[in-house]
Amino acid sequence: MEISGVSSKAYTSAAQGVDEEEKVEEEQSTQKAKEYGVSAKEKEDKDVTEFSSSDYGESDVEEKAQNYLKNILFVGNLTEESQTAIARYMNTFDVSKFIKSYGPFSSTAEVSAAMYAATAGLIKHPQDE
Repeated sequence: MEISGVSSKAYTSAAQGVDEEEKVEEEQSTQKAKEYGVSAKEKEDKDVTEFSSSDYGESDVEEKAQNYLKNILFVGNLTEESQTAIARYMNTFDVSKFIKSYGPFSSTAEVSAAMYAATAGLIKHPQDE
């Protein structure tokens, strides 16, 4: 099926109209930016968040794990047995074994989730008994 009666001039003029409209909008936004004391260059810059792709080292993981266990003990409302078991786990914590079992880790949330998995059986509250 062939379309006839459409000139390339009509298409070209429509495309030019779109280009001119975009230029006008850009000029208006630049003018508004100048009114507010922001340069057009600054206005075009976007916030970019970059995340480190590096994994936590043993010292970082150990620190996060210790903080996790301390927070559990601080919150309290644990049975004496549970407090003793968590303290024993904290004293015998082997960071390299922990990383091999649950890691590698690149965020505190990942370390906390692994610590929850590792210590869930140790945590008991008096009302649970």
